[in-house]
Amino acid sequence: MKILFLEPLHIFWEFFRGLTPSHSLIYLAAVARREFEVKVFDACMEKENPWDKTAEYLEKERPEIVAITGSITGFWPDTLNCAKLVREILPKARIITGGYTASVFWADALRDGAADYVVLGEGELTLMELLRALKENKTDFSGILGLAYLKDGAPVKNAPRPLMQNLDELPPPAYDLFPMEHYGLAPFGGKAGFTVTFARGCQHTCVFCSETVLWRHTWRGHTPQYMVDTLEVLNKKYGKRIFYVGDNDFLHDEERTKAFIALMRERRLDVKMWIQTTCANLIKNEKHLKNLREIGVYQVMLGIETNNPEGLKRLNKPQTLETVNKAVAIANTHDFIVMGMLMWGAPWDTKAGLHDTFKFLSENCDIIGPDFTTPWPGTPYYAECEKAGAIEVRDLSKYNMMNCITRTAELSAAESDAYYKSVVGKALIFNKKSLYNFFFSSKLLYRTYFMMFVKMGWSFVTGKPWRQKNYQSFEDFISKRRGVAR
Repeated sequence: MKILFLEPLHIFWEFFRGLTPSHSLIYLAAVARREFEVKVFDACMEKENPWDKTAEYLEKERPEIVAITGSITGFWPDTLNCAKLVREILPKARIITGGYTASVFWADALRDGAADYVVLGEGELTLMELLRALKENKTDFSGILGLAYLKDGAPVKNAPRPLMQNLDELPPPAYDLFPMEHYGLAPFGGKAGFTVTFARGCQHTCVFCSETVLWRHTWRGHTPQYMVDTLEVLNKKYGKRIFYVGDNDFLHDEERTKAFIALMRERRLDVKMWIQTTCANLIKNEKHLKNLREIGVYQVMLGIETNNPEGLKRLNKPQTLETVNKAVAIANTHDFIVMGMLMWGAPWDTKAGLHDTFKFLSENCDIIGPDFTTPWPGTPYYAECEKAGAIEVRDLSKYNMMNCITRTAELSAAESDAYYKSVVGKALIFNKKSLYNFFFSSKLLYRTYFMMFVKMGWSFVTGKPWRQKNYQSFEDFISKRRGVAR
């Protein structure tokens, strides 16, 4: 039984202007290949005409099962388009999708024929049970926890699967199945940059966060041994040196942090890391920050979001302004690049609030991470916005934290989008502290980051978003393929 894990073409996230392998596929492929013939095709890494190359690959390899990523909301239209292509080329192939967004739109995906099976939530164990059942030509899937499928023509879903308790039971990520030599992130020095994730979830209940919904408000982490082994493979085998660590809260487990520091010192890996954490946990781990700096942590990202106490309350952020101020002050004393995340665009947000928060972040942080408050489907924030009739943009490809989706207190979504991008764009280019740091700071990679944000600011101000060189419209591709003039 030939199984293909497929990452469709999509527009890269403008913050990074590059790509690393899908974090779901590197684990799913690693688990599946223990028992099955597995291949991976990442269309994003095709230099020209990626949709054409995807079609050519499907026609050549003719897998019996195609598993398409369905995690990221902004990429969901690409998942649906890819499923259409698979149906056209391989009508007998069975299509599986999964991930956060697929778990939200599971019924639609099944009803519309985009998938035969949807893996809900954590996927590794559910996927393996499904693949075994398909290999044995079983038709009863009712006993597979965490699975959705069609039964008598109607979408049904089974009971949820309990979360794995020990993530180290997973095999090492299947990097060897991916075109590792082509991955890279511009602000991390190109091909030397990579992303890794060593934990799943967060125990907090911020209303806008899809991650905490997906992982049921829990946190589970790999052991330091697994973490350092993974970094060592990426560093010594694939030449990756600068890492964005995607854990929602890297400093959640203090004992893990201490053991990680000790093992990194023992291995003496020459790597640099950008981590993210909560303000409260940065304060809690203050005594470890010097050691983290010494083993290569050079940047800390803090989810500050707003300096408005009422805004923090409505977002259900687990912090006060006092906590934020203390965390920023502590991070600055250890010579980290401090990135403060800004979120704006909620139905209660005002123009004055945007300027206040931007001023606060400009004075206290080295880098400002500008995000719109995106209502991810399936979150409490989405439900709140929907109930209030505040959602004005329905195109899911716009749900990427780079576009305003809801009206704000004073403006429509379109007006808020234009206002935000004008204010933030100019500030990203002309921020006095950033300019000073660009010329005089010795902090690692600061100049590279600054130029990335200048480019983003320029695209905001001019209204000309950056586009990757290999992007190909699915509509143009499919029209040409079918010989239909557009």
